[in-house]
Amino acid sequence: MNLVLLSGGSGKRLWPLSNDARSKQFLRVLEDDHRDLSSMVQRVYRQLAKVNINRR
Repeated sequence: MNLVLLSGGSGKRLWPLSNDARSKQFLRVLEDDHRDLSSMVQRVYRQLAKVNINRR
């Protein structure tokens, strides 16, 4: 199975952080349980890794 994370839009809600040069899915704007910042891509990867570990 291949998983694909799609996101789009012009990034106006996160401007000036998100723009043509910096996509919002790679910005470290989300806090985790330890108050460390991570991106949307990192968060999804960790969630998928957790599910995969639990299936073994």
